[in-house]
Amino acid sequence: MFKEFFSFFKDIYHNKRLLIKFSLNDFKSRYAGSFLGIFWAFINPMVTIFVYWFVFDKGLKSGMTDGQIPFVLYLTTGIISWFFFSDTLMSATNCFREYSYLVKKVVFNIRILPTAKLLSNLYTHLFFIGIAFIMTSLYGFHPTIYALQIIYYLFCLIMFLTGLTWITASIQPFFSDITQLINVVMQVLMWGTPILWSIKTFPEKYHLMFKLNPLYYIVQGYRDAFFSRGWFWQYDTSTLYFWCFTLIMMIIGSSIYGRLRPHFSDVL
Repeated sequence: MFKEFFSFFKDIYHNKRLLIKFSLNDFKSRYAGSFLGIFWAFINPMVTIFVYWFVFDKGLKSGMTDGQIPFVLYLTTGIISWFFFSDTLMSATNCFREYSYLVKKVVFNIRILPTAKLLSNLYTHLFFIGIAFIMTSLYGFHPTIYALQIIYYLFCLIMFLTGLTWITASIQPFFSDITQLINVVMQVLMWGTPILWSIKTFPEKYHLMFKLNPLYYIVQGYRDAFFSRGWFWQYDTSTLYFWCFTLIMMIIGSSIYGRLRPHFSDVL
């Protein structure tokens, strides 16, 4: 089990150049043939942010934040991590089926495919991190030394997605309905993560339930980085829980892949 786990990272390191090249090609090919091309990768999230801001803040007058943070900033700094999470999970889950012609080639190391999908979505995410810093600065929340921990929380999100996509991508060739199942779970996670609302709006007895969601740690961490509210080591219990959860998922994911990989070509 652990041998399979460490061999994943070894393969990623040895194929790092191929991985970067493959991810760039995947990013470009996703919008190939459309008039605006890769701009759709940025337009769709921006429209989503605008709609949520207009409906919840201007329409329903129910923009809920934890403090004096304008709702548009609270929304943006939280939802950009969700965009990265949801886009990566959906695309990486289907990567073996999408590139089935590579799965059947003995010479190609398909272990890198979920990571390639992750990197493909990372380019857009880095752009939106930059946009979020610009927006917060315009509202007077200038970056401080706390902003450096955005690197840490991004690494947390990447590791969490790595473990999760190892599981979902390995199962998908045998259980195609997993994509529909993920869509249902994503609806629950979207509204169960403090992106459009603050945890303070709920009674304290419900707080633990929300904190069990690993994305809670990520979203709140992003906001701590943007609004200079504290360091990640101050949340020792949450940090320990998140990394234990993530490492267990990665070990399970590498084990599932190792068991199912020999049968991929038979079902694809």
